[in-house]
Amino acid sequence: MFLGVLSSLPIIGAGCCLWVLAGGGIAVVLLTRQRRLSALTYGDASFVGALSGLFGAVVGTVLQLATHVITARFFGSQQQQIENLLNQLGAEPPMRDWVLQAFSGQITTATVLFTFFSNLIAFSLFAMIGAILAKAMLNRREATRGTKGT
Repeated sequence: MFLGVLSSLPIIGAGCCLWVLAGGGIAVVLLTRQRRLSALTYGDASFVGALSGLFGAVVGTVLQLATHVITARFFGSQQQQIENLLNQLGAEPPMRDWVLQAFSGQITTATVLFTFFSNLIAFSLFAMIGAILAKAMLNRREATRGTKGT
C-alpha cells in the first residue's frame, strides 16, 4: 500500500521508482519478522516484491484515476488554451484528439486497463528489485553481526 499511495500522489510521486523500491524492501523486512532471515531465499524475496507491486498497482490505479477526475476540472477550464498550444506545436489530428481526451477527465475501460497494466509491470518489477536489494542488505548486516559476535 505504501508504494501504491506514494507513487500515485501528484507531487510526491515524482520519485516513483524510489517509492516502489522502498515498498518492495518494506515487504521483505515485514516477511523477515515472520520468518528467520536465513530461511528466506532470494526467490521468496522477489515473489514478495512482485506481490507488493501487484497490490501497489491496484491501489495506485484507483488513486491515479481519482486524481485524474479531480484535475480534469482544472484542465476543462483550460480547454481552449490547450487546443491553442496543440495548434502552435502543429500536432496531428489523432494526437490532438488523444491529448484532449486525456485532459477531458473521461475514464474509459481502456484508460483503466492501460493504467493498471502499466502500473502492474513497473511496480512489480521495481518492487521485486527493491525486495532483492533489501534481502542482500539484510544478509550483509546479519553477516557482519555474526563476525562481531565471535
